[in-house]
Parts: sequence; C-alpha cells; structure tokens
Amino acid sequence: MKKTVGDYIELTIAYVIVFLILREWLIPVMELTDTALLHLFLVFIGLSLALSLFRVQPLLSGLIKLGYITWFIVFVFSKDPFLSGNTLPFLIHEWKWNMTAIFSGEFGQVSDSFRTVLFLALIWMLIYLIHHWITVRNNIFYFFVLTVFFIATLDTFSDYNGKTAIVKVIILGLIMTGLLLVKRLWLQVDATNNAIGKWKLVIPMIVSVLIVSSVAFFLPKTGPTWADPVPFIKGVAGQGDLGSGKKSVGYSNDDSRLGGPFQGDNTLVFTATSRDRHYWRIDTKDTYTSKGWILSQGNFGKNYYQADTPILTSLQVGSPEKTREIQMDIAVPMPFLIQTYGMLSVSAQDSTMFVQDEQTEKIGIEQQNNESKLLSSYTLSYSEPVYSMEQLQLSQPSMLETLDPSFNRFLQLPNTLPQRVSELAIDITKDKPSVYDQIKAIERYFSYNGFRYDKTAAAIPAEDQDYVDQFLFDTKIGYCDNFSTSMVVLLRSVGIPARWVKGFAPGDAGSVSDGLREYRITNNNAHSWVEAYVPGTGWMEFEPTIGFTGNVNIDYDIEKETSQQEQVTQPEVKQEQPKKEQAPKQKATSSTFSLDVVWTWMKKLTYVWLALLVLLIAVSISLYTKRRTWIPKMQIRAYRKKDANWTNFDASYHDLMKQLSRIGLRRKDGETLRAFAERVDMSLETDKMQKLTVVYEQHIYGKEAYGVDFKELKESWEYLINLTIS
Repeated sequence: MKKTVGDYIELTIAYVIVFLILREWLIPVMELTDTALLHLFLVFIGLSLALSLFRVQPLLSGLIKLGYITWFIVFVFSKDPFLSGNTLPFLIHEWKWNMTAIFSGEFGQVSDSFRTVLFLALIWMLIYLIHHWITVRNNIFYFFVLTVFFIATLDTFSDYNGKTAIVKVIILGLIMTGLLLVKRLWLQVDATNNAIGKWKLVIPMIVSVLIVSSVAFFLPKTGPTWADPVPFIKGVAGQGDLGSGKKSVGYSNDDSRLGGPFQGDNTLVFTATSRDRHYWRIDTKDTYTSKGWILSQGNFGKNYYQADTPILTSLQVGSPEKTREIQMDIAVPMPFLIQTYGMLSVSAQDSTMFVQDEQTEKIGIEQQNNESKLLSSYTLSYSEPVYSMEQLQLSQPSMLETLDPSFNRFLQLPNTLPQRVSELAIDITKDKPSVYDQIKAIERYFSYNGFRYDKTAAAIPAEDQDYVDQFLFDTKIGYCDNFSTSMVVLLRSVGIPARWVKGFAPGDAGSVSDGLREYRITNNNAHSWVEAYVPGTGWMEFEPTIGFTGNVNIDYDIEKETSQQEQVTQPEVKQEQPKKEQAPKQKATSSTFSLDVVWTWMKKLTYVWLALLVLLIAVSISLYTKRRTWIPKMQIRAYRKKDANWTNFDASYHDLMKQLSRIGLRRKDGETLRAFAERVDMSLETDKMQKLTVVYEQHIYGKEAYGVDFKELKESWEYLINLTIS
C-alpha cells in the first residue's frame, strides 16, 4: 500500500525518537569502554534509519552501509586517506589477520578494527529489528523496557551516571509508545485512516507527556526509599566492610594476611616484547607467620647500579652468547623494576640509578630530589640459565647440613605450625635420593591429591588456625598464594631452604613480529611461586600451582651412552654419502625438463585451472564443514597403528581436546583441566575424560608411569572420540 505524507511524518517522528534512544544506549558504552568518535557511530545510526524510512532497496541499502563501514574503518584505523592506493592492501591485511585469528581459535587476537565492524553490524541488525517492530508490529514496548533496564543497571553497578539519561528515555519511550498505540487503535477503528482525526489524539498525548514530565522533573523530591543496593550486595557476598572481604587482584607489598577470595582486574600493567616466555619476578619474602609473609629482622645492605651495568642477584644466568633483550612498556608506572630469570642489566632512556635490596632482591629506582622516579619503558638484557640434570641429581640431602648460616632465615617456621604438616613433608620426600627429587615430589604433590584451583572459594583461616595447615588438610581449595606458601613450608619442614616469590605470570601471548612476541600482563596475572635452594646448583624456581606451567630450562644430560653410540656410528654413514648423492642429481635434470614441458602445456588450459580451483574450494568447504566427523575417524585409524606409550598418549589427548572444541566443548579461560574434564563427562554422560585427565596430569607434572595401563587408556580415548562423532 502506498504511504501518504502523514505516514512518512509519523515514521519520521518515530525514527527521530529511536535515534535519540539509541544515543542514550551508546553514550554509556562509549564512556565505560573509553571509546571515542561517538558522532561517527551516530551518523551510521542516522544513515541506517534514513534508509529504512525511505524504503531503499535492500541491496542498495546494504551497499551504502558497507561503504560507510569501510570508510569508517579506513578513516579511524589507517594512516592513509580513504581514496589512496594503500586502502585495499590495508583492508586485505586486516581481513587476513582476523580470519587467521578466528579460524585458529585465538579470538583474543582480533584487531580493534574487526571489533568495530562487529559492533557496527550489531547496530545494523538492531535497527532492522526496530524497523520491523515499528512498521509491522506497531509496538516497541519491549525495546523501551530493555533500554530503561540497561541504563538503570549501568547507573547502579558502574561509574556511569544515568540520572538525566533515564529521564530522557522515559519521556521519549512514553511518546513513542503512545504514537504506536494510537496507530494500532486507529487502524482497528477507522478503516479510512483519517489523518486529521488521528492527530487530534496524537498531539494532546504528546503535550500531556511533556507537561507531566516537566512538572515531575522540576518538583522537589525526597530521598530514596531504598538504600543503595550495591553495598548490601557486596556485604552479603563478602566484598564489603561487612564480610571477610574480597581483595582486588594485583601486586601488593602487604602479604601479612593471606586467604579469602579476590575479585579480578584486567587492568593492563605492562607489555613485554620478547622471544621467550618469562615469569616476571619482583621480590621475595622469608618469614612465615602462620597467617602470611613478612620480612625478617636483620642488617641487610643495598646495592646501587647504573643503567647498562651488570646487576648481580642470587640467581643463575645463562651463557653470554645467548644474551637477548626484552622491551618493557609500563602502562602503570611503578617505583621498581620488573625482573626476569637470567637478567643481566637494564637500559633506560636517561641516566637512572637502581637500588637493590639484598634482603628481598627487589630493585627500586633511586629517588631524585626527594621524588619517586617512575619509568614508562626500559629494556632488560638477559640470558636464560640452563640447569644440568646430572648436576641436580648429585644434590645429596647430607649437603644441606653444611650450608652457610645465612640460609637459616629460609628455614624459618613458626612455633605454632601443626606437627602434621612436618609429618606430611617427611612422608612426601621419603625414599627420594636427591634434594632435587625431594623438591619435585613436593611440587607434584598438589596435582595428585585432590587439590583444586579456585580464586573465589579460597577460605580465610580462623585466628587459631594455620594458613598452610587449613589448606593442606581442610579445604584443599585455593589459588597461587595457597599453593606456593604451602610448598615453601613443606620444603622448610624437611630442611630445604626455600623462599616465597612474588611477581606476575607470563601473561597473554599476542602477535609475533620478527620473531618477537608481545605479552600483555594485567593485574589478573599477579602471581606467587617458589624458589628453592639445590646444593651444588643454587636457587631455582618451582611452580606448584595447579594450572600453571613453570619456565625452567633443564638439560637432560644423563643419557650419555646413547649419544656416544651415535657418534661412533656416524662416520660410517658419512663414508657412503658421496655415492648416494650422484644418482639423484642426474634424475633432477630430467625431472626439471619434464616439469617445464608439462607447465608450458598446462598454461594453455586456463579454464581447466579455474575449474580445478573451484572444485578445490568446494571440496575444502565440504571438508571443513564435516571436519567433526572425518578428522577423528582418521585419528582413530592412525592411533590404532601406533604404540601405546607416553608420547602417543600426550598427542592423542591434545587431539581429543581439539575435537571437543569442535563440538562446542571448549575449555574456558582459567578453567583447570580437572574442572573441564568434569564438565565434559557431565555433557557426554561418561567418566572417561576424568580418568584420562588424571593420567595426563600425572604425565605432565610427574614424568612417571605409576603402572598406567596404556591399552585401557587407548580404549577410553577411542570411546570418547566416537561419542563426539555420534
């Protein structure tokens, strides 16, 4: 039916109101996400509404919107003008980068430009739905209610102040709802659709809403009847002053009282560009109080270093020829350095003096003119140490008895420590021939005895309760502080010097450029781990926390007999090589000639190439869409022919994880393997994933078989794969 001028006026008013309401949607999103260029998003909303108002053909409308989105992306994210030769290469590069990230499952690596495209596409779909509600349903009540709820929620639980916005939305929503209500009633009552009679109802309705809203806005108001719900909710949840309280995650100097849940914080702390993965070390603490960590009393000196001069620590460094650099870009400047294992020196842009505390090995930045100096960027030079397994195995427990008295502070334990903690440590380390084996036994203990990593369910010990004792015997639930503190206490209980280390975990790995990978470290990556002293080797780092992987480089140089045999047989192979190299060279000449002839012939058949290309694309799409079925079937056939051992079990477990991801059972960020296995078994109604995971963790952390039945594991793995196919 052809629309009259009055219909276009009604739609224009409706779309103007929708534009103003969507503006109130956008403003808090822009504020809370620190997104600029609000006017460009509003232009896209206005353009989309105008195209819907004038009923532009879908194809033309889509091309116009796509053109604007393309211009938007180039204008905001490219340094070159839109009408330049670099626009198309820029768009192709962005497309390739983001498609690679998506198909590889690394969704966190998509670029800001792609996120912007997705947001604009969301606005596009939302406007299409609103257009349908207005023109077909003549009802926009649900959109109005959702807008009020959205703004009220942000006003209550975020820093956004929605006082004015919610008044605007209420007024605009009432006018919009009234317009559509009158339209629905008029269509039912008056088939002639008399525009004059309709406006006799619309105009008084609009005037009434404006008058009542104005009076309500300017009248004096009493205070709120209900108190702010946020403090109450935090108190009930233990996040406010009423409960035990959730701590904010991140680095802190005060560790005197550990325990309890904490709330996440993804604020960026620093970015590191490096070839290697690192644990980011800040300082150590030596005195355990049964509740947390403090520093011992004593006369400890300070060491001063200039930039680009060697910095000495108690830790080993690697060989000089393996020296590399890390570029540190600090988002939240701190008065101390972020260290890494094997650190040699630090380079800064200006002349900076560094102060090292001998007690904690924390390296601060010397104050200038009584003011703390902060560095926004610097470069670390390092050479990662490599530890000899042969040397580690020579660390006899008797060697601990001859240690220097300076190690006594790393053996300190409170007098109130329950006896059962020491008894547990002795039981774990019995029958271990070397100090290193004893340390590894304690490190692995948490992976096999029902402990669980959980940041929100960690308990706070009572006044008469020991923090480590509670974790080891009562709760067995906690996060890095629980695991690392417990390991230090257990090590000290059997006479092995150990200290508690604080810093940051490696962080989120980003893109790679020229062999350098960018790591983003946030407050959520704040972490603690253990450094233990191995006689004959020195201080080494260890990672007891479930779900985290250490970063120690060990040279397994104890298998020397095999390498010597290889060296003996190697000359015999070399003597035969000259005879074997002559024949392939002759074949290569004739092969090249025949390939040239074939290539010359194939270049004439352009359409054959195009047909083959289309067929290849079709086959690839078909294989990709059905990858959930044919990939696991091929894997089953392949693994049936392989021997049942640790190497093949490790590979098959990873293939199972990929297959589970293909059917929608993807492991969540921060989810432990055991929690993921429980979720998989619940979904597939089996218990085999948990059994496989227990053995897999035993393999990863223990490196020992413990009488594993590989045949049974193989059958369980094949059973799970078949379940995912069916």
